[in-house]
Amino acid sequence: MQKGDIVRWEYQGWIVGAKPEEDELFETTLETLAKEKGIHKEGALYGPAPLIVGAGKLVKGLEASILAAEPGKETEVTVSPAEAYGERDPKKVEVHSMAEIMRLPEFRKGDEEVAPGARVVINNKAGTIISANPGRVRVDFNHQLAGKTLRYRYTVGARAETGADKVAFVLEMYYGKPGDFRVQVKDDEADIVLMEQCKYDPRWMLTKLQIVRDLREYAGIGRVRLTEEYVKPEEKKEARAEGKKDEAGPEKKEETGEGKPQEKEAATPAPGQEGAASHAHGHTHEDGQSHAHEHAHEHAREHAHEEGKGHSHDHGHDHGRGHEHEHDHG
Repeated sequence: MQKGDIVRWEYQGWIVGAKPEEDELFETTLETLAKEKGIHKEGALYGPAPLIVGAGKLVKGLEASILAAEPGKETEVTVSPAEAYGERDPKKVEVHSMAEIMRLPEFRKGDEEVAPGARVVINNKAGTIISANPGRVRVDFNHQLAGKTLRYRYTVGARAETGADKVAFVLEMYYGKPGDFRVQVKDDEADIVLMEQCKYDPRWMLTKLQIVRDLREYAGIGRVRLTEEYVKPEEKKEARAEGKKDEAGPEKKEETGEGKPQEKEAATPAPGQEGAASHAHGHTHEDGQSHAHEHAHEHAREHAHEEGKGHSHDHGHDHGRGHEHEHDHG
């Protein structure tokens, strides 16, 4: 493998126990195994995940192993704490008052319990509560895998070769399946029409900068255009035939000299009046899905990978005009 290769891979990450049977699975791309070991996450995407080799998105020991790995062959590597998340630092354990903890958004509504194992964010630092009593709470800001020896089993699969494949892999790595976006690549330029979810996701602002950076550095893309597309919904017109009066007027009857009613000859409709009621039909279809893309290598760099779909189909009718906002990252 070469640094900068954009590939797919499947893997298992285990915390090494005192005995092999005591090893604990902490992440995997294999959904069946995740369910079997009780770590399955609803909404997470399982299956071969995209990865940029040597980009610093994994722990050092695992990165080095992947660079030397043979594609298509299962490889196993044991990684020491020094080459993973480091040793535990006692100085990263802090004591906070219960009142301060209760003011955190995690507990303000009273839905969550302040108890060992609960995750909190204080001063932009993520930590784990390790003990709690009515007066104070001890929070460990070490990484959850700090001090642990890890074992990975993985297989590196398909490598992205074309510019379009590289763009699709990077988009999926950060934000979901590539089909969520509409992508066109020509030479070193990429045009990406954003899916619906991006327009309303506050995390997109940061995520798009990471995507642009990786496309430039690893996918050979010199110019990236990100387009937000807004399509005006069609104004449906419904014809209402009921209650309309014929322009010729109501049917009239005349009496003959004998006093008998006689129907007056119906007037011939004026040109253009045949079928006075008109019907306008139009269809706008929009399909949307959201993927909270959560790849297992979040533990390596504590990245959260999240993902939505949005596209429209035109069936031969005028569906209104679309307004596009385009961002050009050259």
